[in-house]
Amino acid sequence: MHDELREAYLSEARTALLNLLRESLLTEVQAALEGLPHVDRVCFRVKSLPSFLEKATDPTTRPPYSDPLVEIEDQVAGRVLVFFLSDVDFVEKCLLRTFTAVERTHKRPAKDEEFGYESRHLICNIPPPLKPPDWDGRRDLPPTFELQIRTLFMHAYAEPQHDLAYKGPRELPPGIRRELAWIAASSWGADQAYARVCDWTRGVRVGSPEE
Repeated sequence: MHDELREAYLSEARTALLNLLRESLLTEVQAALEGLPHVDRVCFRVKSLPSFLEKATDPTTRPPYSDPLVEIEDQVAGRVLVFFLSDVDFVEKCLLRTFTAVERTHKRPAKDEEFGYESRHLICNIPPPLKPPDWDGRRDLPPTFELQIRTLFMHAYAEPQHDLAYKGPRELPPGIRRELAWIAASSWGADQAYARVCDWTRGVRVGSPEE
């Protein structure tokens, strides 16, 4: 199965279409957010072959993918990084004026006492005007793409953690897990502190440790 998927995913024509879609989505998102304050950057990528194969053959996926070339939703994915927590909701509303979301998820730790990965995820239909020529003539392309919205502190934790923990050894010793938890908690705390500072600058009464 790996060999067949690898060959299909790396098809020259298919790869070219995914990259054309990436470019058109990047341009559309940048236009949708043009002039908004506190947007640090917008970027898009085409999913790498190793990441695609890992997801397509993950034994924990229920139900398993029957047609991963079509069903895997983040083969083209974008990310918007913003300064503050309040910007996440605002940017999401702006994007939803341009794109139709079929799934909206706020990924965060399940328990209040835990700290870890946080991000706003949108799975959106690909708008017909943005589809490259011949896209609809193929049956091995996804109908959706993914958008993530994060603060800079969410991103500063998520990307190194993904590289060190997710892609690294599956079993981390307790001391290393505590170090990652400390980093996650510090990133979360920094976002909360910035939110209080933003509220204060807008004249909203906020409490502080010194009051």
